[in-house]
Amino acid sequence: MATGKRAARIAAGLASPSTRSRYVAAARRRLSAIIDPTAAPERCLACGAGHPRRRKITYAKDGTVFDVRVCRVCGHVANPDNVHDYRQFKKLDKLPMRARVGTEDRKGREFHMAQMAAEIMAPRSEIDVLIYGAGRSFDNRHIAALPQFRDVAVADVMKLRDDAEFIDINKPAAKRFPLVVACEVVEHFLDPATEFAALFAHVAKDGLLVCSTNVYDGSNMRNHKYIFTPGHASYYTPEALIHLAEANGYRIDFRAPLVATGYGGPRKRYVFFSKNAEVMSGVAAYFGRHLYAPSEGAWANKELAEAERREKEQPAVLNGQATA
Repeated sequence: MATGKRAARIAAGLASPSTRSRYVAAARRRLSAIIDPTAAPERCLACGAGHPRRRKITYAKDGTVFDVRVCRVCGHVANPDNVHDYRQFKKLDKLPMRARVGTEDRKGREFHMAQMAAEIMAPRSEIDVLIYGAGRSFDNRHIAALPQFRDVAVADVMKLRDDAEFIDINKPAAKRFPLVVACEVVEHFLDPATEFAALFAHVAKDGLLVCSTNVYDGSNMRNHKYIFTPGHASYYTPEALIHLAEANGYRIDFRAPLVATGYGGPRKRYVFFSKNAEVMSGVAAYFGRHLYAPSEGAWANKELAEAERREKEQPAVLNGQATA
């Protein structure tokens, strides 16, 4: 079954114009290693170290299998076959809904990340913000309502909305922002060294980048849903993220959000990047006052599931009343 799923995923990747080049390149790398034993060895895509270990991992819950590369130096886990093309979605409401995603009526994780950042960066005001990889989140609207912020832009691989300034992340950065929020984005990077550099290019010299992702703790990956989630091509250790930060001249800090105590799991982290010592001192001061970073509720996934259940039941109830 797992082999069939993988074959279907590869076929879909080759069929899609937006991902075909990635799949062809991956196939060429594999073939060259088989046909030409003198071919250049694989390297870690985070730190550049040679000869990452190739491991076959099987998800304990459903038997999904992936062939991953684990760096011998920084520990980064690359999952190059786990590609999910979000360009296939042509409408905003077709993108996946998650408990962390802000709606018109509910503030999501990006809102909490930005509000926290405003306190960290105080007394700055009129801060311009970029929501990097916004997807279907409407948190840009909630963030724009906060007095500390001026303009809120959204960045993504495709434009599906007109409610904010749009930044096309397929193009080189043309503008830098004092605050960049990237919620559940960096785990989708197929080439972390290159894609982190592109992400950092959107951050102002004295700015702050806040990412939300899971950080690998070295335990058995067969029990980690995160690496098997569609599109999650990178699973970072602290050492991998520290290397990526230092290679680009950034300081780094890790903190646990509230959601890590619930459905987010114990490996969920906010990762803070800045070149500015004063900003990073602000991070330390913030967490001298707060035990957890703010996020959606610890069990917001259950609340969303219950709300969706009630929404599905409502038409049936109305139909019953109409025929009574």
